[in-house]
Amino acid sequence: MVHHSVGWIRWPHLDLNPTKELGLMLRKLLAIVAATSMVACYNTYNISLDEMAKAQEGGVASAVEVKTDSGELVVISENSKMGVTSKAGEYYAVSPFNFTLTRGQLIAPDEDLLIGRSNIETGNIKQASLGKTAVIVLAGIAAVAGGAAFVLLTAEEKKGFGE
Repeated sequence: MVHHSVGWIRWPHLDLNPTKELGLMLRKLLAIVAATSMVACYNTYNISLDEMAKAQEGGVASAVEVKTDSGELVVISENSKMGVTSKAGEYYAVSPFNFTLTRGQLIAPDEDLLIGRSNIETGNIKQASLGKTAVIVLAGIAAVAGGAAFVLLTAEEKKGFGE
């Protein structure tokens, strides 16, 4: 019968070692950090359909400034997320600078969307909030680091199998 030694534990037919285990832990940690870094928080602004109509074309350097319902000025770029909320409460995404808003309807070919203007409650702009996103990412990293530190500090002393 073949026995393999895993650090301080001998186990039949087991081919693991502490270096491989540490590598697996580091890969998992890297995957968690990567997933957390893809999280983003958005500020959502409501705009009137007349203001939204300004974003039908690229404007100056593919950017258009619009006024929100609360009076703030927001810049819409090709990277902005925008859409409309229907009177039924459904959200429909719209690509900036690639839609047509007439007096009767909204046509967004990228999203295969055709909706009557009378069915639209409001337009929406979503912009990434760097501050909120940084807090979420740092909190995730701190939680993972804290969990790893807890495991390391509370682990029992190494003992052999059967001791």
